[in-house]
Amino acid sequence: MKAFARTRIPRRERSDLAPVSEIQRSMWFLEQAGRAGAYNIGLSVRVGGPLDPGALRRALLAVARRHETLRSVFVTEGGEVRVRVLPVEEFAELLFPADWDGSAEAPFAVDGGPLFRARLTSASPTEHLLSLCFHHVVYDGGSAALFWDDLWQAYTGAELAELDIQYADYAAWQQERLDGGLLARQTEWWTGHLDGAPILSTVPPDRPRPARRTGEGRELRVRVPAGAHAALARLARAETATVYMVVLAALQAMIGLASGRTDVLVGSPVSGRVRPELRPLIGCFVNTLVMRADLAGDPSFLDHLRATRLGVLDAFDHQEVPFDRVVESVNPLRLPGTSPLFQVLYAHQGTSGEVVPPPAGLTAEPVDERTSTAKFDLLVTTWEEDGGLVLSLEYATELYDDSSADRFLRELLELLTTAVTAPGTPLSALGTGPWQAPAAQTAPAAPAPEPDDTPWSPTEEFLRDVWATLLGRTDIGRRADFFDLGGHSFLGIRMLNRVRLEYGVELPAGVLFEARTLEGLAAAVDRALRGTDPAELVRLAPGEGPPLLLVHPVGGGISCYVPLARRLPMPVYGIEAVGLDGVEAMADAYLEAAAPLLDRGPVAFGGWSMGGVVAFEMARRAEAASGRTVPVVLIDSHVPDPDAEAPGEADLVQWFAADWGASAGGDLGEGITGRAELWRRAEERGLLDPGRDGDTARRLLDRFETNIGAVGRFRVPSGHRGPVRLLAAAGESWAAGDRGWGAVTSGGLTVTAVPGDHYGIMADPALPGEIADFLKGAVCHE
Repeated sequence: MKAFARTRIPRRERSDLAPVSEIQRSMWFLEQAGRAGAYNIGLSVRVGGPLDPGALRRALLAVARRHETLRSVFVTEGGEVRVRVLPVEEFAELLFPADWDGSAEAPFAVDGGPLFRARLTSASPTEHLLSLCFHHVVYDGGSAALFWDDLWQAYTGAELAELDIQYADYAAWQQERLDGGLLARQTEWWTGHLDGAPILSTVPPDRPRPARRTGEGRELRVRVPAGAHAALARLARAETATVYMVVLAALQAMIGLASGRTDVLVGSPVSGRVRPELRPLIGCFVNTLVMRADLAGDPSFLDHLRATRLGVLDAFDHQEVPFDRVVESVNPLRLPGTSPLFQVLYAHQGTSGEVVPPPAGLTAEPVDERTSTAKFDLLVTTWEEDGGLVLSLEYATELYDDSSADRFLRELLELLTTAVTAPGTPLSALGTGPWQAPAAQTAPAAPAPEPDDTPWSPTEEFLRDVWATLLGRTDIGRRADFFDLGGHSFLGIRMLNRVRLEYGVELPAGVLFEARTLEGLAAAVDRALRGTDPAELVRLAPGEGPPLLLVHPVGGGISCYVPLARRLPMPVYGIEAVGLDGVEAMADAYLEAAAPLLDRGPVAFGGWSMGGVVAFEMARRAEAASGRTVPVVLIDSHVPDPDAEAPGEADLVQWFAADWGASAGGDLGEGITGRAELWRRAEERGLLDPGRDGDTARRLLDRFETNIGAVGRFRVPSGHRGPVRLLAAAGESWAAGDRGWGAVTSGGLTVTAVPGDHYGIMADPALPGEIADFLKGAVCHE
């Protein structure tokens, strides 16, 4: 520990964008890969007594003022992720979102914030429920006591002292420390420690492992009997071990016996607050270590515990290498739907007393809430509570039946009880055996060599050059696996950014795991460029109740809806453009894609700009086919003008430049009348790589032109009977108030003005609340 204390982490000058820590970069990637909501930390507290809501709000803002990380949002710049800290005044408008019901699973918009939200519900002057939710990227278990202590101090009117450093200072220091040689030294140890590790280390599941995990799960809890708890504590003291080490040893033994294997890996989170100046900071400091156990020879539990203790201490000595870097270095074989290196995680939380006692006159009691998600196959958690030990199991319901989870928890408790009361017992006699015959862990066969004369497509050649640059190697075949060649998630994001810049297509991060080969990724890019595949639903956010389906705007993509979708309480799906050149054809194709949703019950359609026009036509056709009305949400959408002339080349380029610039978060400027000028401006603003051939701009413009033509030729039929809500941009004063929809609706049109212009409306925090309020009543009524 002396090495940590030589110099203090320096405070750096503040800038608009700050670096991220390694764990923040990893969690940001998981959000992009479709794991939205999986890393939320939610808690609810019953507060008794005469709570002052105004004082509580001021106290929450005071805590956010002191800890900048609570006001963080994440942005990308040049393919790298950075942090922007919102001003306290701006954050204050986001802290209590009106559309949040207190659910811990409601996803955050990491690029729009906030990543910390609150809700206060009062049943009476002395009965209150305070619901809080943090994204794990800004908060961890070690932050809890800090948060509550600061909150109650601020509630009483005490001024919170300024911190010596902020989380961003730690992130910059961490990067410098890793780059200074520490990363190489510790990575070398992990590479050797995990050499030859098994592909899977888990309890055999009840069902085949899906290629894509939904993250759905449940939780079971059991209390360790008092006698077993006392014996556990005695054994830990006698062996100079900890409760964590004893339970970890029992869990490793349980997995080994249930799977029939002797080489067992279990993941375990550890706190990264290794220096005194980090201890006052709220933030995410955790890292994940891989605890490997050798159970060969059927050792006694005592011998296994002693080996586990030494293994834990060794891992702690090398804990500064971020887990993603370990995975990158070890480069294990990846199986779809499987976390690398381990599938079972164990965490010991010490005590459950997260809430520091409130000021005199108030009481605070945490609400016991169970999770409905699962990040891994199995997550075992222990904590001290009321003088005893609680054992929790979070399990993936798509892998395990409830009865299997109950069996696992019951047998783990029995094994632990026997092990701590009779530690000389051989592992094989601890009461459980293989759940299934061990499956052979053979790696997929290597693909046959490719003929030397097979021509490479232009897309494959482009990707081969990108891979060669990112991976630093030239031995790249058409069926080479990105991860087998040394790629990892962060390099993958950079690769997808190059694809976006070159081809103008925005592939989801999940494609890295589905199309892992150069050939597969090239095919995914080409499919996106052709736009001839059948329309498909893209799930943008989970939620409860009837879903909302959002249709692409004139640009053709649906990334503009992601921040909005993650702030809505209902399930949200999107449909991207597939190259169709007529609104009628789009409506038919998109309805076919939406058939599974329509078959299950009520659905609402919506869209921004052109997306609203297509959504309206979809609703009209669905009503005619089924007799059921479909609610429609129009986000600043206009009925096409039948007298408008088709745009010429100059108008088309100007419109496209305005749309592209606004959608990309920048302004390409005025006076763009030709493609050459558009190309030059795009290079200056960093939207395209300098020196390329302009194909990206051409493809994007072609898609824009196709959609402009489609909506321009379309004449909206009248008579739609379903409820329609138009959310009109108040800044577009030139347009008619009802945008022309009043003449073609008969089921009731409601117009609501929302701040912003045509593009700014999408970023308005009131938009999700307006949509949710409308659909809450409309979607469930015929």
